[in-house]
Amino acid sequence: MVDLKNYLQESQYVYCLHGLNAIYLKGHGWYRVDSRGNKDGVNAEFIPPVEKLALELQENEYDLNELLVEPLPEIIHALQTHTCYEEMIHNFPDSKKN
Repeated sequence: MVDLKNYLQESQYVYCLHGLNAIYLKGHGWYRVDSRGNKDGVNAEFIPPVEKLALELQENEYDLNELLVEPLPEIIHALQTHTCYEEMIHNFPDSKKN
């Protein structure tokens, strides 16, 4: 069993998967929102048509800009197959930025 708190503090390879929500706004069209909310260092704003998500992308992070009606099959498979973080970090679904 991995001590997740210590692993995350010591590891340079922390993996995260985050899904955004999209809402349709009359006059603006589809608009992505981040439901994580604000806290110290996080400032998501609802200011259509400008998108202001909770966190800026960091090195080696990327955004799939397309709006999906359903989650990617690779994501569903990984979440249903692996039951803990230790399993997921060795089998994390990856989608290379084109």
